[in-house]
Amino acid sequence: MSAKITPEEIESKIDKVDYHRVGETTIIVCSLTLKSGFVVIGKAACISHDIFDEQVGCELALKDAMSRLWELEAYRVKENAVMQKAEV
Repeated sequence: MSAKITPEEIESKIDKVDYHRVGETTIIVCSLTLKSGFVVIGKAACISHDIFDEQVGCELALKDAMSRLWELEAYRVKENAVMQKAEV
């Protein structure tokens, strides 16, 4: 088992990407629904309505969600490697 994760492997886990603006605030939430049904959430917020750009908020929220997914996958790969080593 490889201890390496590729961007393609991460992207292959995603089934659906949704963006949600919280009311009339400057908060954007990105939800990544994985093929397993698990949902990973990322978020972004702007401090002022005057400079708020919803597209930029979506990009930042996606980046945050992807970062969280990378962390989860890294944990999974490491945990699997340790468990396999313990079985030997």
